[in-house]
Amino acid sequence: LAQEVSEKLTNQWLNKYKGVMTVCNYTVGQADSDNTWASMQDNGSHIISFNISLVDPGDRDISLEQVCDEMREDLKKYPEFSKAQVILGGSNTGMSAQASADFEVYGYSMEETDSVAARLKRELLNVKGVSEVNISRSDYQPEYQVDFDREKLALHGLNLATAGNYLRNRINGAIASKYREDGDEYDIKVRYAPEYRTSIESIENILIYNSRGEAVRVKELGKVVERFAPPTIERKDRERIVTVSAVISGEALGNVVNAGNAIIDKMDIPSNVTIQVAGSYEDQQDSFRDLGTLAILIVVLVFIVMAAQFESLTYPFIIMFSLPFAFSGVLMALFFTKSTLSVMSLLGAIMLIGIVVKNGIVLIDYITLCRERGLAVLNSVVTAGKSRLRPVLM
Repeated sequence: LAQEVSEKLTNQWLNKYKGVMTVCNYTVGQADSDNTWASMQDNGSHIISFNISLVDPGDRDISLEQVCDEMREDLKKYPEFSKAQVILGGSNTGMSAQASADFEVYGYSMEETDSVAARLKRELLNVKGVSEVNISRSDYQPEYQVDFDREKLALHGLNLATAGNYLRNRINGAIASKYREDGDEYDIKVRYAPEYRTSIESIENILIYNSRGEAVRVKELGKVVERFAPPTIERKDRERIVTVSAVISGEALGNVVNAGNAIIDKMDIPSNVTIQVAGSYEDQQDSFRDLGTLAILIVVLVFIVMAAQFESLTYPFIIMFSLPFAFSGVLMALFFTKSTLSVMSLLGAIMLIGIVVKNGIVLIDYITLCRERGLAVLNSVVTAGKSRLRPVLM
């Protein structure tokens, strides 16, 4: 089924984005002990991974974000998918180029945190600008587990470690030798055929040998049961955590976080479960605080340098009063370009401090010169403005 759906979806996207999409391939991974990719992230015979490449931005009239949003809508039309995730920038690194609002759910009980995370996900999907919501905790997976009876193990001259190793080697396999060809080495792994290790009955009949060479079947040493194994447990600050990430498209990060906080305030959350905002928003707030401190230090240092240069406190104060015009220009530029205040725009505003101060020094220096020549204050200001307009613009 996964193969059929993958081929259908690949053909659909290649036809839909003809001339825009250059590569669209997929893999249906097999979750196995020797699958390195499976050990890096969730993978299995029921999981499909697409790798898509587009032409250069100058050769297409649609943005990468728009393509991702359209793909999310296409995936919703396939009932075969229980959940889907579109990562801009490539999934090999696990990093996304799109901003996301992350909400960390803390709590010991996995049932309670799973329930809270699922409710939060449903509500966040209704927030404007949220194109996708992902939960970091993977789904519970069915697996066969063997409950060994320690008394029976001791009766047959076995212990838990020995029995576990025997069983693991027969199911997952053991490297028996190496195959060499053209200077390359390949592991030779030996294990039972699938029909002897893929059902409860076949696992129960696997033979385990004790130190005396006697063969004992697994069913004589314990019980084989099928259970849903818990997912990987994430921890932060020694607490269990699950992260709910809202992928943002066409909306400010702060607006989505505020909407998420409003949703959290209305939710009925158990007393032993807490939710905190983290991720990009937390990093952004830390950067804002650091840049604010940096701006204050820059203003103080510039004032000290100008006071030493002019040998006066009056002229530096006059120049300092021109700094608000730099930030007002930044706000106007953000308004007309319909952009939001970000770390990069704030960094640009801080860089403007030096330019504004330099322009102020040029004007004040010429005004002082005009005053020494006997001109009135108003005439000195007008003359300096006319004479120093070109240097200021340069």
